[in-house]
Amino acid sequence: FSVVELLVSIGILGLLLGVSITSFVSFTRKDSVLATASAIAQSLRDARARTLASVAGSQYGVKIDADRFTFFQGSTFSSSTPNNNTFIFASGVRASSTISTFVFERVTGNASASGTINVYQAPSVNIVKHIRVQTTGLVSTE
Repeated sequence: FSVVELLVSIGILGLLLGVSITSFVSFTRKDSVLATASAIAQSLRDARARTLASVAGSQYGVKIDADRFTFFQGSTFSSSTPNNNTFIFASGVRASSTISTFVFERVTGNASASGTINVYQAPSVNIVKHIRVQTTGLVSTE
């Protein structure tokens, strides 16, 4: 092999490696957003189901923060409650919502408020997943 052929081969390999790494990072970010949105939606559904089933004779809810969400027991969120389950988002994943706390009513399963939770990859919002909570307590993702 000549030096020119070797340099061309290294250049092509470098280009392929760059494209592969970029695609992998994009896939990983999208997967993190989808997994986080799925976990939030499932926790909201679980809170509603537990409330409707009157597990421990209590209401359940989910509190949304920018970098985590907390599944809690009771009609209001308290950070000192021992039964809280906090889930921290993957690196760079953030959430925003007009309503920070969703609590479900016993018997009806209605949500304390309706709103949209946006889960996205920071700092850009190119990768975003929307979770909608209706006043009826139904949860959907888009």
